[in-house]
Amino acid sequence: MFFSDASVIGVSAYRAFWAHVLLVEPLYYAAHRWLHIPENMKAMHGFHHLSISTLPSTSLVQNFHEHFVYIATFGPAFLAPFLMFWEMHWTVIGAYLVLFDLINAYGHMNIKYRHPIFTSKYSPFQYLFYTPEFHLGHHAFFRANYALFMPMWDHMFGTWRPYTKTDNERLLPIKQQDFVFIGHNAGLAHFITCPEWDIYAAYGPFRTFKYLPYQVEFLFCNMVGFFCRVFMSAYTCSRYMINDELIGRVICICRTPIDYINPKRYSLVNKDIVKLIKTQYETHGTQCFGLGNLNKMKQVNDGGQLISDMVKADSFLRDKGIKVWTGDTMTAASVYHQLIDLPDFDSLESIYFVGANGKIGNAVCKHLLTTKPNLKIKIYSLSHTLDHPNVTYTSDLADLLNHKVVVLGKQLSLRKYAKALAPARGASTKKSELTPYKCRLILDYTVPYIPIDLNGFHNIEHHQIAVLETSPNTSNFLKGHFDIGFGLEQHQIYPCHAGCVLNTLYQRETNEVGEICVNDMMTMWKRGMEQGLRNRPLKL
Repeated sequence: MFFSDASVIGVSAYRAFWAHVLLVEPLYYAAHRWLHIPENMKAMHGFHHLSISTLPSTSLVQNFHEHFVYIATFGPAFLAPFLMFWEMHWTVIGAYLVLFDLINAYGHMNIKYRHPIFTSKYSPFQYLFYTPEFHLGHHAFFRANYALFMPMWDHMFGTWRPYTKTDNERLLPIKQQDFVFIGHNAGLAHFITCPEWDIYAAYGPFRTFKYLPYQVEFLFCNMVGFFCRVFMSAYTCSRYMINDELIGRVICICRTPIDYINPKRYSLVNKDIVKLIKTQYETHGTQCFGLGNLNKMKQVNDGGQLISDMVKADSFLRDKGIKVWTGDTMTAASVYHQLIDLPDFDSLESIYFVGANGKIGNAVCKHLLTTKPNLKIKIYSLSHTLDHPNVTYTSDLADLLNHKVVVLGKQLSLRKYAKALAPARGASTKKSELTPYKCRLILDYTVPYIPIDLNGFHNIEHHQIAVLETSPNTSNFLKGHFDIGFGLEQHQIYPCHAGCVLNTLYQRETNEVGEICVNDMMTMWKRGMEQGLRNRPLKL
């Protein structure tokens, strides 16, 4: 098959075309209807139908096992002619597969295309070639429009159903971009979340590489980042709509974890951020920018304050109305509400806090001390930044076992936790009152969330907090792929990201950098609730 003479390319293409029309099209129709049997839909095809409002990339989204169904369905296009005539050329196979994917992507484009050649009942093309609206009907109705590229099979078996994409959908200008959330690479697992590499990893927690040391992973990412910076300084990610009127986008600078570990590179990171701000203003007129995760690290730029100062000092940007936000006010509000919403939190005597000296932890503690005057807070730190009778400090990480609720706002080495927990690991857990420790709940708002090894501690639960859920069925606040590549599930968003979006929507005119204003926390939370945001419930 692969070594046939080039003289058979033309006849091979002719045979592959008719094999597709006479074999693949009816086979696909039958297989597609079989996939819609409830058992098969649940086991395989339902994953594809998670997309109601489709994109060209949706054509590639299938369950792993479903791929084998399609191999058996599409293979006859070139296998049947080969078995009949014992000749087929590899270029025809390649061209068929590429053309197939392009036409399939066209069918998922979610656009209106109504030329009379496809819509007139007298035109044969209505039966011989589909339009995106035809396949949108399949995703909307589920039990109609099963055909691959030729709707004639649905007309023949009574499953054709007209679908019209509504004309009242207002399309925003293609170059509109009102807000940019500036991200960065977070390691090898972050690369894998790119849908172009692995469509199954776009949502869900970042994958971990148990046997790959962080040093090796970060060095590899550093080399990739260096290579990328030869050709570009940033790469665009998802684009989404805010409240049906504004456009937001996630753009990452080509920086990897080592750039945020090595102090000598901090100035390079900050220059890349300001360069991105300048480029996006020149291209789209964007004035609102949010800093993601390490791009607002205190050591790098004093929580975004240095970026704000650099923008003000730039001769081009200084009078362009650029706003720089961290969104940390919303994160602090999220953490605070996650704590006070815990069952029996009002009766809690004390909490243990790792990372309370950070601006988010500091704001949370200050607000807790105001609203919960009887609550005592023990902070793991050598430096004392909160002067309050109910606040004590310790350098003993093992002391976390003496507190029912532990809050983590700073990433520590997993070895430190293992060492601190070692004395009580494996203690009796048949009755909670018999355990030699009080700890029952560890709440973690660090990003990325890395589970602590709690083997032997069946009474202690470690949960990620400060993750917001949107309300796609009741609110138009966010639409699109705002949630891809963050290590979260669909329709979830980090509060810092959401806070920056809220600042854009409510037209905040000031920067949100440096320390957090505690009084603004409740205002941000109220605005988020108005837009359908809520903390992801804890499954205790």
